[in-house]
Amino acid sequence: MDLATNLRKKGIIVTENERLGNDYRNKWIKSFFESINEKRLYRHHFLWELFHSNRMNYLEGKKANKTFDIVNKQYCYIFFQESNDVLKVEFASEMKANDLLHQYGEYRDVYVVDKGFNWTYLIPHEKGIYGPYFYRK
Repeated sequence: MDLATNLRKKGIIVTENERLGNDYRNKWIKSFFESINEKRLYRHHFLWELFHSNRMNYLEGKKANKTFDIVNKQYCYIFFQESNDVLKVEFASEMKANDLLHQYGEYRDVYVVDKGFNWTYLIPHEKGIYGPYFYRK
């Protein structure tokens, strides 16, 4: 994982797990979209599309990036739309939006959450058209 290597170079502790992606995607849905009925929830192919269809009070673009850059990132998880890999990152205050913006392949839709799933930062694969997004409960 190039992302994990790059984060480690910044002094961030990274623990990799190759089997938890589905669990984290499901927990993300339950944490941020618990009030949406299941039929409406699963008509979206990509999780980030839920932000557009639910009129949430999220930040987008440069505002989302700036907020992510300064939010407390002592313990976070990074997961992806199309991969079962999950990265647990600790003491990640040096992790910035720019570190995540250039992912590709199965890592192209990037989701970051704090340990308690109180906020999320996500970068959809359609960069320049949608996102990035930042949302706090």
